[in-house]
Amino acid sequence: MRSLNRSTITLLSLLTVGCIAVLQAKPNYDYKANKLRSDYSHDYWVTVPVDTLRQFEAFTVSFDGADDNDGGGKPDAYGIPEWVAYEIKARPPKMGKAPGRPKTWMTDKILFKAGLAPADDSYAFSKKQRETDPDNPMFQYDRGHMCRKSTAFRLGKDADYNTHTVLNACPQLSDLNQGIWEDLEDRIEAWADTYDSLWVICGPVFYGRSPKAWLGEEGEFPVAIPDAFFKIVVKNGFVAARPDVLAFIYPQTAPREKPYTDNSHLKYLVTVDRIEELTGLDFLTRLPDAVEESIESRKTAKLWIH
Repeated sequence: MRSLNRSTITLLSLLTVGCIAVLQAKPNYDYKANKLRSDYSHDYWVTVPVDTLRQFEAFTVSFDGADDNDGGGKPDAYGIPEWVAYEIKARPPKMGKAPGRPKTWMTDKILFKAGLAPADDSYAFSKKQRETDPDNPMFQYDRGHMCRKSTAFRLGKDADYNTHTVLNACPQLSDLNQGIWEDLEDRIEAWADTYDSLWVICGPVFYGRSPKAWLGEEGEFPVAIPDAFFKIVVKNGFVAARPDVLAFIYPQTAPREKPYTDNSHLKYLVTVDRIEELTGLDFLTRLPDAVEESIESRKTAKLWIH
């Protein structure tokens, strides 16, 4: 696997009415049962706009379609979610043993055949590739879960298994994915246990709205590599209809420096307004405008207790 240059991406992107015509081997569509639950409202705070909506038991995703992301006047498709939202509740008393991972990550049949979503091979690296080009920086990227496997497991084995979809993934450097991003995921699960429930909205950030690098070899769907990732965590506050909010942006290059403390995360706290400015998304639209504006303009000074 190697990074494709922008001219190659543009050519591929225009082959089928602004989408991407690709030939990929054996895409995996084998999801487990997807039981949508009435006691969960993953996008409770209402994130807009919505592109291609897919609802899973453990999360809701707006996946990028053939729109004009970079303002260049032509349709494009980044092959990643624009945002993923999920509600997480306190850990149930008996969870059993978590399921394993599928051999290859799943894709969406309709979106894949339309040239809007990749299959797993856009992320995959063969042993031969690693041996012949060991210094390729593309090998440093993981399939970065937006909704974490263990978070989904709180809803059951099928929900856990179904997080392994490219609709829930972005290229994420291993040092971030297995470093401070993972530590924040641990904290979010602990906060859910402490406060009974909370909501998360997360996704990619592109500075300048245009990707600087892509994953995928010739013939594979090119997947845009984000510059950073945002995560907004929301819980009910002491004042009715005024939630507590933490908003973060972590760059791909955030250093791996375990053990992580509160101070490790505080430098990545931002306002929700800043995330909206960078992504073009609008969060917390369920709230009255005055309340939304007040919350989104404020940067929290400390993390929550867990």
